[in-house]
Amino acid sequence: MEPWRVTRRRFNSLPGHCPVTWALVLANGVTFLASFLGLPLPLSFHPYTVTARPWTLLTYALDGSGSVVSLLLSGYVLWLFGGSLERGWLGRDYLRFLVVTTAAPAVGLWLAEVWLGRAAGLSGLWVPVAACAVAWSLLHPGERLLVYFAIPVDGRWVGILSAVLVFFSFPFPLGAFALAGCAVAWWYASGGRYRMRHVSVRVPNPLEAFRRWRRKRQFLRLMRRSGLH
Repeated sequence: MEPWRVTRRRFNSLPGHCPVTWALVLANGVTFLASFLGLPLPLSFHPYTVTARPWTLLTYALDGSGSVVSLLLSGYVLWLFGGSLERGWLGRDYLRFLVVTTAAPAVGLWLAEVWLGRAAGLSGLWVPVAACAVAWSLLHPGERLLVYFAIPVDGRWVGILSAVLVFFSFPFPLGAFALAGCAVAWWYASGGRYRMRHVSVRVPNPLEAFRRWRRKRQFLRLMRRSGLH
């Protein structure tokens, strides 16, 4: 059996049947251990270095270098909300959701630095988790959750509270730019995911380009030999 099939089966056997969510949580655990051991990981996002490290628009969500408490809390909340979204949307739609809602707040903060000259960085899961909470609350407005295992809160308020926390976690007005992830999550959950299914990005295939060039060269060679060129 191929190794990737074995790995996929192991992820599917984890609680919640949400392998993409578990992979993201475990990746944060690995980077937390690497940070604890003093290994440098250029994963966090900073607007000043985005041109030199464009991958950080996405990889900041893999940076678990904060405290172990924040890692456990964000991992649990991602498993709670993100796992529910993954079970409802399945892996491909959910992975697309994670990509756009992770990149959106980073792009927003980068634009804030360009326009306003004020910067704020991103690191860890908490901003993508807020986007998951917004999408989940839109899909399950009538669900009842126990905040801190004691305070009952309707699902519709979960997304609002998450967006408020994101807004006030950054110096004014940077929080408004960081809310781009929550805004994209609302758009995606309210029907945007169906529109994105029809958006296809054609990636150039270098092998196919080489084959076309070789066929053209062979055709021109035949034309020269036949005296038609």
